[in-house]
Amino acid sequence: MQVSKWGNSLAIRLPQAVVDALDLKEGDKIEISVAGAREFLVDRDQRRERALEILRNSNWKFPPGWKFDREAANHRDDGQEIEGLGIENGRSHHSAPRRRRRAG
Repeated sequence: MQVSKWGNSLAIRLPQAVVDALDLKEGDKIEISVAGAREFLVDRDQRRERALEILRNSNWKFPPGWKFDREAANHRDDGQEIEGLGIENGRSHHSAPRRRRRAG
C-alpha cells in the first residue's frame, strides 16, 4: 500500500482483498490499531454494535405508559434555542429559518 496526501492528512487505499474480507462499503467506519513496530490491524468499527448489544442485554425496561416526546426531551428552560431542532421556549418553529449562535 502507498501512503498519499489527502488534504492536510495522509491516506492509504485498502487492497480489494481487505475490503472483501471485512465486507466494507463506501461510508463504513473502520478501526485501525498498531499491532507491532511496523504492523497494524484493520477491522470494522464495532462500537455501535457493541453499545446496542449492551443495551439489549441490560434488561432495562421503560416505565408503564412511557412514551418518547422529542420536543420535551430537547426542551431547555433557559430560553435558548436548541441548535438544529427549531425549538425555542418549548415551541417548535420549523418554518422559521435556522440560525447559528456564535460561542461566547
